[in-house]
Amino acid sequence: MTIDVKKYINDWFIDINIDNVPFSTYIIRNTLLKAISELKVKIHGTVLDLACGVMPYKEYLMNSSIDNYIGMDLEPTQYHNTVKPDLYWDAKRIPLEDSSCDFVIATEFLEHYFDTEHILLEIKRVLKTGGIFFFTVPAIWPLHEVPYDYHRFTPYLLMENFKNASYTSWEIKPLGGYHISFALMLSLWNDNKLSTKRQRLLKPILKAVVKRLLTKDKLMTFENGSVYSGLYGFVTK
Repeated sequence: MTIDVKKYINDWFIDINIDNVPFSTYIIRNTLLKAISELKVKIHGTVLDLACGVMPYKEYLMNSSIDNYIGMDLEPTQYHNTVKPDLYWDAKRIPLEDSSCDFVIATEFLEHYFDTEHILLEIKRVLKTGGIFFFTVPAIWPLHEVPYDYHRFTPYLLMENFKNASYTSWEIKPLGGYHISFALMLSLWNDNKLSTKRQRLLKPILKAVVKRLLTKDKLMTFENGSVYSGLYGFVTK
């Protein structure tokens, strides 16, 4: 069965309706989109979408400042029946020249790459001087794509990784704080542990709770006692 890829991307990544997707998907995709919106006003030049999947944010990000958008992924993956990447790679070396990209973006990818030091050095290799690596990683999310789910990062581990790879600067932010984290845990419990009948009964109540918690979430700093649903950031070569 073929799918309308544009509609699928819009419904599940961009214009997400809480009534049409699982609550946990609604929460995580909304937090990711807010992070991508920060990237949207900065991105330019040659862009590499690393482990691109269906390239869900390509059309959303495209503007006149982007000269070339390159999607790269493994061969084959479940996505390639509908969306083929521009490049395939061997998960070791990115098949691009040194200093050839202005931006490398990797959404929900670093947790799946075992050797963080290697991939950060490889990303740095293909970035131009002053180029930007944009990333997102989960913190509160079930095991997925097992057995290739290796990491849940703290901001301090990421800082050490960036420092060891000799990036010049980095900015790391939470995708969500206490309220979003609580909403996400409630939603994961609902979506994965309750019967369909109980989900239907609880839906009006949980929908109101989730929407309220999302509006109450506030910016936070990383310190003892901090809870975050995920992380994103901008790292400069």
